[in-house]
Amino acid sequence: MQLDRPDVAETIDELHRQEPPGWRKERLLVIKLATRGELTSAVIADLAGVSVSQVFILVRAVREGGIEAIWEKSGGGRPEGWRKGIPEEASAEFERRLEANEFTTLTEARRWLKEEHGLDLHYNRIWYWAKKLDGVLLVPRPSHSKKDDAASDAFPGQFAGKLRDLDLAPGTRAKVWVMDEARLGLHTILRKVWGKRGRRPVVAAQRKYEWDYLYGSLEVTGGEARFCHMGQVNLDCDANYLSDLASQDPGCVHILVRDQAGFHLRDGDPRLPANVRIVDLPPYSPEHNPCEQLWDLVKDELGNRVFASIEALREALHPILRCWWEDSRRVLDLVGRPWLSLEANASSRS
Repeated sequence: MQLDRPDVAETIDELHRQEPPGWRKERLLVIKLATRGELTSAVIADLAGVSVSQVFILVRAVREGGIEAIWEKSGGGRPEGWRKGIPEEASAEFERRLEANEFTTLTEARRWLKEEHGLDLHYNRIWYWAKKLDGVLLVPRPSHSKKDDAASDAFPGQFAGKLRDLDLAPGTRAKVWVMDEARLGLHTILRKVWGKRGRRPVVAAQRKYEWDYLYGSLEVTGGEARFCHMGQVNLDCDANYLSDLASQDPGCVHILVRDQAGFHLRDGDPRLPANVRIVDLPPYSPEHNPCEQLWDLVKDELGNRVFASIEALREALHPILRCWWEDSRRVLDLVGRPWLSLEANASSRS
């Protein structure tokens, strides 16, 4: 597509660069691409996120009136609103489905509108529609298919009662910990990296299935952090870790909030240290355990690195974990869920 306005071509790049994001920048991009004379109207429309008819309208406006003409209201607008021609029922259902995260792609939404409502709309119009409704492409957090959503949602409100059910003697000094394990190994963890547009980064990686396990606990009221490397996970390893944790402050009752993995001892098990109590999380509810977030942060710092051995991996982990056991404020920021910190503090004063 040729614009045939060399005077515009001389200034459009600078105007586009200075313009903040918005509809004005979108129109400048259309003209910028058209001045090059290298792309078809369909390609320009796709790159700028507008309809093909809007491309022709803007190019014609600049040819006839110069660059200032693109700020005027074009004839390609929808005088009856941006949902013109869309039945109210389809509009409401589209908004409901968007709110419920039911569209993986807007191509899927377009197909649904055509099959269910007989609306054959251009992709760019559906994209514009989704944006008007504050739609954005998000990465979902996976949730196990067997999860009991009601039980999980109720847990924060039940936490205070679960602490009371432990029936600790009045005046008992207690610490509340969130605890979990992470599997780490020699298989390279890939993470995004910063780079310059137009070049895909390449990182060295290895596929080596040799694993290590990092046990960790974060204390909710004081911000302590305790870690231990284990070559495996089982009930004996769990008992050893809890014994080590409890021995750091033997005059305190240590209450651990954690999942119900098969290699975790349950409250009342005779293998538990006498000053350790357990509060079980609902099954498949990792969102209630801040340690899950901690492991993501740890893996970010291990990402895109190759380790020759488990010993080298453990050595690399040391400075990463040191940042946590030496900075209680950092721990408290991570575990700072109101339902967890408030009830844990109340428990520690009882």
